[in-house]
Amino acid sequence: MKIQLESWKVQDLNLSILQDGSRENNSFGLKTANFFPEDNKKSFGVSFNVDIKDKRFDLNIEAIFIFTAEEEVTEDFKVSNFPKINAPAIAFPFLRAYISNLTLQSGFDPIMLPSINFVNLAEKD
Repeated sequence: MKIQLESWKVQDLNLSILQDGSRENNSFGLKTANFFPEDNKKSFGVSFNVDIKDKRFDLNIEAIFIFTAEEEVTEDFKVSNFPKINAPAIAFPFLRAYISNLTLQSGFDPIMLPSINFVNLAEKD
């Protein structure tokens, strides 16, 4: 089945500057989920929630990525590795670049998110 990334957008963005100076340690959190729109049987989505605690700011981003297929998405496909592993691996570099550019254009050192092993992430769910 031919599948392609059709579009993506940031659903929610919160960048909060720490007013009391800076914190000692940075942290990074990532959650992913899939969704399958009822109104379009040939599409599915991946959502990301990224939570970054930098030394000088907090950043939370929710983004969705929409994929389209040439055939209807089946129940077997929904539980396969593609929506849980492959699709997030395809989408994540776009979000990673966005966050790097956002932080740089906001006057901070660019945040370089780590590479993610989506196989390991899927196994933890």
